[in-house]
Amino acid sequence: MRQELARRTRVFEIFRMDEDRYERQRRLWDQRRISSLKVLVGGAGALGNEVVKNLVQIGVKRVYVVDFDRVVHSNLNRCLFFRRSDATKRAKKVDALARRASDLNPDVEVIPVFGDIRDLPSDVIKDVDMALGAFDNLFARLVLNAMCYSNGKPLVDGGMEGVLGTVQVVLPPESPCLECGMSERDLEHMWERISCSGDVVVDDGPKLPYIPMTGALVGALQVMEAVKIVLGLESYRSSGRWNESVGAPLVGKSLFIDLRSNLSYAYDLHKRSDCNVCAP
Repeated sequence: MRQELARRTRVFEIFRMDEDRYERQRRLWDQRRISSLKVLVGGAGALGNEVVKNLVQIGVKRVYVVDFDRVVHSNLNRCLFFRRSDATKRAKKVDALARRASDLNPDVEVIPVFGDIRDLPSDVIKDVDMALGAFDNLFARLVLNAMCYSNGKPLVDGGMEGVLGTVQVVLPPESPCLECGMSERDLEHMWERISCSGDVVVDDGPKLPYIPMTGALVGALQVMEAVKIVLGLESYRSSGRWNESVGAPLVGKSLFIDLRSNLSYAYDLHKRSDCNVCAP
């Protein structure tokens, strides 16, 4: 009788385990914290696709995706949520991304925001816990950086070009912001791409090379940094220690990745006294 009861109990436990979408990751972290996370993703292109995919797979509560662009055929080699029909119809990137990401995990609310990051409704940035930057131009990245810093929201910025990728965590008010790590030449180049009317010129230079492997790696690192923040920030601010089970995020550092050599380098960053965003 006891053996039969034990056998039934084990079968019941295995069934419950296999029915839980998040069972494997519960072994690593408090899924309740992850499932309460609300995130803004800036950019719905190659990197944005990867970031959103990872967020919905781990089961966050809500994802806002902001972008003003539409799907074209050249997006299809690196954007896993886009289809040929989207490019033919010139569908809004945020709509196509939100629709298929919701299909991937209906537990997660994916909200498309079609428009320029400069016009993002204030209630969106106030609603989220953090932002993940996936823009392919410096101007938009710096706008999101300033928006997050002024509202006290952590930002995990990602960038890629060809086989190279970067990731940086901005944690207001402790860390330097994204602009602190920009060179004068970076900023000069950005202003060269802005017209006299104040509009960002997006077609005045050569298209950057992209491959899907770089986006997959950078997007994975960004979402892991977001997990480290949500699970460790409270402990860090109370005791100065991050959650050891997931590790410390790249606060005050910029990670450079080179897929040619499979090497990565983390550079220390410091607040600039003349920074337009985070200088006291």
